[in-house]
Amino acid sequence: MLRYLGYFAGLLTVLSFLPQVIRAWRTRQTKDLSLGTFALLITASVCWILYGVGKTDWAIIATNSGMVSLNIALLVAKLRFK
Repeated sequence: MLRYLGYFAGLLTVLSFLPQVIRAWRTRQTKDLSLGTFALLITASVCWILYGVGKTDWAIIATNSGMVSLNIALLVAKLRFK
């Protein structure tokens, strides 16, 4: 049961970030987004992925892979829509 809680929490974490990504790409408004924040979030998520690989914890790996993808999407939007 605990494993499913991890997957559910991870899904909610990734889904909670999705509206920001969609909004940034639709409105092309990214001036208030911080490049430093994305650098830190991507670095932290990559570290979590490595930790998840070490622990063979697919909930951690999947969640943080999703977060890296979304943060890269926002980073690309930030750089593209200056």
